This record gives sequence, structure tokens and C-alpha cells, in this order.
Amino acid sequence: MSVIYLIRHGQASFGSDHYDRLSETGHRQAKLVARHFRSLGRSFDAVYSGTLRRQRDTAAPLQDNSGGTGSKNLEPVVDERLNEYDSTAVWEHYLPILCRRQPDMAKDIRRISTSRKSFQRLFGAVMNAWVSDPAPGGGLPAWPDFCGQVHRGLERIMQEQGRRRNVAVFTSGGPISVIVQRALDLSDAVTLELSWRIMNASVTRILYSRGGIALQAFNGISHLEVMKDPALLTYR
Repeated sequence: MSVIYLIRHGQASFGSDHYDRLSETGHRQAKLVARHFRSLGRSFDAVYSGTLRRQRDTAAPLQDNSGGTGSKNLEPVVDERLNEYDSTAVWEHYLPILCRRQPDMAKDIRRISTSRKSFQRLFGAVMNAWVSDPAPGGGLPAWPDFCGQVHRGLERIMQEQGRRRNVAVFTSGGPISVIVQRALDLSDAVTLELSWRIMNASVTRILYSRGGIALQAFNGISHLEVMKDPALLTYR
């Protein structure tokens, strides 16, 4: 039996011109992830990451600390199949469509920069439209295509690593939720909802063997909570 530790990236720079980089809080979270594994004496046989900067930068402190845990000083294997879906492209494709269908959404659009509830309502509607659309068009991949990409990335890791291995994977909420969906046989709607509950720098553990995969732990944040700083508990 092997274990994959799925680590969601630290807080990105939401609302800035350069979203795909860690905020100051995100860098703190990344260091706490590495410190957490070091305190457990956890060694890793391999480290994987998506290609996104926020994912790779979250992995960096673990590499710095790997010697202290007994791990080899491993350079992360980078695989774009561990990347998040392009939420901006989904947003730009579906928001105009939904506004034509539901004119009352205009009030939330006016409040989007000042109200988190308005943003979440719009974002939820947009994402649900994407997940339920088998053929989005406009060059946008369908939800099943995204899921298939994630599954192929997971299969690669399991095939390359084999039995009795500890593997760290730095990725995002979307891929983590898709892998949990596979482990628990969840619906697409529940999987999407689950992805919004995955916190920055959280740790989800997956067991795998020839018999398949199983969820061992989900969305662990004790390494953040122990700091007693609410600012470290973030979702985006």
C-alpha cells in the first residue's frame, strides 16, 4: 500500500493582476506545510507538482527541508495534468450566457467587487453551467475532459511509484476533488461543491494499491490551526 499526499497550493494573489503567485499568507502556509512534514519525520520517495507557479512555489519549502525528514533532495516532477481548470475561461464563456437567460443576475454583477456572497453565487452558477454542459464550444474543454486529464496524471504517478511509497503531490482544489470523486464515487455536482471546501495548504491523503484508491484523510489543516492565526485559514 502506498500513500499520496495531495497538498493544495497556498493562498494565491486573488484580485491582483498576477493571480498565479503566492500571497504573503500563501508563502507562510507553504512553509508551515514543510514544517509539518518535517515535525512528523515524514520522508517522501517522490514529489510531483503541476506547472502553475502557485503550485511549484508551495512545493519549494518542502524541497528545502527534505534532508531533515530523511527524504532524498527531490526535484518535483512537473506535470500539467495536475493543473487547475481555467476558471477565467469558464467565467468568460458562461457568464454572458447566464446573464441572457437570467437577467436578475445583474444585481450580483454590480456587487461582485464588494460582496463575497454575490461573487460566490455567480461563480457557483457559472461552474455548474460548465459541469453540466457536455459540449461547451469556443475551445473550452468539457468537465469530463478535465477529469480525464487529472485521472491520467494520477495513473502516471501510481505507475511510476508502485508499492510502499510516500508521494507528495502539489496541486489545486479541482484536481484534488476529482481524485476524491474517484475514491468515493461521487456525483459531478457533489464533486464541484467539494472543490470549494478544500482549503489552501490543506493535506488530503489517498491510499493506492492494485485494487484501486481509497480516501484516508481529507482537507487536513491542523498544521495551520496550531498557529492560532485565523488569517492562515483561507480558501482562495
